[in-house]
Amino acid sequence: MNYYYRYHFYVIQGGKKIRYHVCANNIYSAYSKVNKLYPEAEKIQMLHTERI
Repeated sequence: MNYYYRYHFYVIQGGKKIRYHVCANNIYSAYSKVNKLYPEAEKIQMLHTERI
């Protein structure tokens, strides 16, 4: 599958800040992927986007 964007997130889970990136076509699918990976996250924040 061809993804056009890479979304950089940071997730706070258990008091630790985890930086993570996801390749997706839009912000909604990227956020849902991160939410599935870290369902117990206290905060999910997008940092920036880059085009692939």
